[in-house]
Amino acid sequence: MDQCELQCYDGGRVALSGQLTRNTVPNIWANRRNWLAGEHEALTVDLDAVEKVDSAGIAMLLQIKRALRDTHRELLIVNANQQFKAMLKVSGVDTLLTLGS
Repeated sequence: MDQCELQCYDGGRVALSGQLTRNTVPNIWANRRNWLAGEHEALTVDLDAVEKVDSAGIAMLLQIKRALRDTHRELLIVNANQQFKAMLKVSGVDTLLTLGS
């Protein structure tokens, strides 16, 4: 069974671990009010411990970006693996999400 855990840190940073897939996205998204709100200019999403991402995971991140944009905040994705970067490119959304180191 797929699992994805989310940890919140000070400074507008969240870390995901496990699999960010169609099976795990609904639970993460349902709790977004707990981790998406904040007063920082940007939300940093750390994908260092994410093993697998599918199109639902990419779609969720795009929705996060949209929600943040509505409150004049930015989304920064850090520690994305090669599989994630390839998914962005194949999906044609690599220019829509900001990747950091």
